[in-house]
Amino acid sequence: MRAALSIGLLLALVGGIFTYLARRSMALCPALARHPAGVWGFLGLFILLMFLVPMLNHLTDHRLDALYGLSYGLFGFVSSYLLYLLAADLGQALLRRFAQAPASIGSWAVGLALGAALLSCAAGLLPALRQPALKTVEVPIQGLPEGLDGFRIVQVSDLHLGPLVPTAKVERLAGRINDLKPDLVAVTGDLVDGEADGVRVKVERLAGLRSTHGVYFVTGNHEYYSGVAKWLPVLHGMGWEVLDNTHRVLQHHGAVLVVAGMPDPAARGRRGTGQGPDLQTALAGAPEGAPKLLLFHPPTGYEAAERAGISLQLSGHTHSGQYFPWSLVVRSLYRFPRGLHRFGGMWLYTSVGTGFWGPPNRFLVPPELTLLVLRRA
Repeated sequence: MRAALSIGLLLALVGGIFTYLARRSMALCPALARHPAGVWGFLGLFILLMFLVPMLNHLTDHRLDALYGLSYGLFGFVSSYLLYLLAADLGQALLRRFAQAPASIGSWAVGLALGAALLSCAAGLLPALRQPALKTVEVPIQGLPEGLDGFRIVQVSDLHLGPLVPTAKVERLAGRINDLKPDLVAVTGDLVDGEADGVRVKVERLAGLRSTHGVYFVTGNHEYYSGVAKWLPVLHGMGWEVLDNTHRVLQHHGAVLVVAGMPDPAARGRRGTGQGPDLQTALAGAPEGAPKLLLFHPPTGYEAAERAGISLQLSGHTHSGQYFPWSLVVRSLYRFPRGLHRFGGMWLYTSVGTGFWGPPNRFLVPPELTLLVLRRA
């Protein structure tokens, strides 16, 4: 019943959005109104591709990378056009009401929205496809032992390895991470966007990641969408530490660091995937007084983390909206959608993502490879 209700609400939302896009575009622009079949046909093609391509890719042995690129490219365009049209529609209404603008301003509004959507998709393509920029962040931690001063953590988040990510890009990323000589590599979820049989070869290019204390991984929501039961043995086989409501105690230059991790909330209610995040279980038996690093995919749960004595939480998930203008919307959904923030006695860092999900678009929100350096406050 709950699943049916969720699907019903989703379909109603999607239907409402597409009805608005079609009807308002034609109402504002007479040129589009003369071709309603073309407007509805374009939106219908978009919906068909979005649902059909993943299904065909699952049922066949052939990789449909070109169709994936087309469907997600259309997704980026339509999602951008939606917000630009909302703004343009509001603007033309205000101008007509208070500045006596002519009715023809509606066509200009649609034209501006279409042009802005096309330009932002084109401008966001290169940042999405190229290597992420390195972002170095120093985190001052009160009471940090001297042996941990300068401890280097490379965070990889939301890489979303799938049909649109070239294998060569993954190989180069792995080399860049190793060149940073980290003490620890933290992969904070959404590593994959496809089932193990199709994307495994790309993930295994990361098997060569090296750090003083290894690679630590927590699941994101997309691991569960992509078949987590098949992915976990792959990651274990690569020598990665999968933290599923567990922790590890590291000894570094005579100091102790606790590294804990929790699965994404999407694990709840999924057969064979555990009970979802449980901070108390993750920290059970951890040494008192030692600095604690928490890996958790969404930038939530920081109130409980702060009470539990976490020094630094590393998260991702938001992509900071991934591309403008959605980068403005995400700020209303999360308190800490990107960057380093202080919450009480702890720090929270939210990565904007090392890759991209869906549309190859990172307009004004470039991806990042994050190097976090612990410092004594």
